[in-house]
Amino acid sequence: MNTKILLIVFAFFGFQLAIAQETKTVVIDSMSVVSVDLVQQKMLNKQANKEKDAAAKALKDAEKDRKKAQKELDKAEKSRERAEKERAKAEKVRDKAQKEKEKAVRKIEKEQKKIAKADKSVEKLNSKIGKAEKDYTKMQAKLDKSVAKGKLSEVDIQKGNIKISKKQLQIKELEADLIKAKEKLEKLQK
Repeated sequence: MNTKILLIVFAFFGFQLAIAQETKTVVIDSMSVVSVDLVQQKMLNKQANKEKDAAAKALKDAEKDRKKAQKELDKAEKSRERAEKERAKAEKVRDKAQKEKEKAVRKIEKEQKKIAKADKSVEKLNSKIGKAEKDYTKMQAKLDKSVAKGKLSEVDIQKGNIKISKKQLQIKELEADLIKAKEKLEKLQK
């Protein structure tokens, strides 16, 4: 658009120059009339046309360079946007990997706590069984001793046997619980 306007302005001025000048005729011979200014006018017109063409070419080149620079800017902007997207994507992947790592660490810690709890439960049950067996042997020895002395009646002996049977039952239950706890511990350790 600017190029067209500039060309019109140059054409208008060139036209004005051609019309506005007076031509002086010089008589050399009575028969021939030579116009001196006409030759100068043609040269000026040629020079004006050359300048106009040079200006038009310069404008075209400037417009071409501007478009090329704009393309380069657009290309650089797209490249920057792509790089920004890639950076954001890489950051998301890194954050996701970090979260997964933290999740795995928490899961491992949770499993370790479960294993420790199961191990503690096994130890506690072993301790209870040991104490119950110790109580059982004491009760059995006490009953045997009392029966041997003959101090107890039949009812007292039966009561003592019932207490001993209850203690044996308690030991069996504790042993069953111990087996379950050990199975749980082995399952967690796998």
